[in-house]
Amino acid sequence: MALPPLIEKPQRDWLFKVTKQNSKQPERDVCLLGYFFGSACTTLQINRIQVKDVLHKSGKLNNDFVIKGTERKFYLSSKLLRELTLNYIKHRAKNKICLGDNPDQFLGLEPDEALFISYQNKPFSITKKLTKKKNITYACDALNRHVKTLLANAGIQSPSILSGRRTFAVTLHRLGYDVVHIHHLLGNKPPETTQKLLTTDPVSMGDIAAKAF
Repeated sequence: MALPPLIEKPQRDWLFKVTKQNSKQPERDVCLLGYFFGSACTTLQINRIQVKDVLHKSGKLNNDFVIKGTERKFYLSSKLLRELTLNYIKHRAKNKICLGDNPDQFLGLEPDEALFISYQNKPFSITKKLTKKKNITYACDALNRHVKTLLANAGIQSPSILSGRRTFAVTLHRLGYDVVHIHHLLGNKPPETTQKLLTTDPVSMGDIAAKAF
């Protein structure tokens, strides 16, 4: 099975620029891309993040949380991701998108509502599906289509909803972090899945040669 495309930093920079300029809701979409590349979460996990996960009732951002329906711990420690999150949260509060019952808590937003809201001012839907082996799975097709559209609009070839996780893993590996910690952040069960993402990192022979002298 082919691996999802690895999206290098120049491509990501262009993606964020195009999205900020052309999106109908740039605050939401650049924040969504931030979570796509900066969290190692699947799109389903991103879709399950709630306002109360990222935001304390005082209006300040939380440092970490566990994603609803999972054992996955999310570390909201990136300075850039925190800036994107707060900017989007303030955008939602200013435009009264899914307000709660208490204006003095959570910046007036509904704490149990999803963080990312669709153009219809409601969460992206999550659907239950039955596999051929009669196992129950869940999917967020609407959000998947939206993420793929954002990638395609910036010229990303063969956009994949798994590109964020692969890019996250390879970026950390290039920075020298060990496979064990990267595997933990990805939340993969078989270690081979993480190892495959890292051992297939495309290598630039020119970059290697340049470091020799």
